[in-house]
Amino acid sequence: MSAPPPEKLSQGTTSLWSEVRAVMDLVLDFSFKRFVTPHLIRVLYALSLIAATLAALGWMASGFSVGLFYGLFTLVTGPVAFLMYVLTARVIMEVILAIFQIAEKVRKD
Repeated sequence: MSAPPPEKLSQGTTSLWSEVRAVMDLVLDFSFKRFVTPHLIRVLYALSLIAATLAALGWMASGFSVGLFYGLFTLVTGPVAFLMYVLTARVIMEVILAIFQIAEKVRKD
């Protein structure tokens, strides 16, 4: 595997830096004319996926410390709980985005 050319690395860093600056401009906008949440929703969703993964793995691992049958129970219910959490997080994120899209459309009219 080879490293990306320096030009590509520089462009990626510049692009990332411009994204960070854009988000910081939104965060420091004291007039509240633009919303920051729609820009951060992907990060919030990614963090919720990481939390769901860690919680499910912790649940399944802790089950075997109690006993074999409880461990088998958590081995089955861990993925189910993970899917329920991920679906709930996704629906909540979509509801938040829908509310912000409604607010933006109402503001423009």
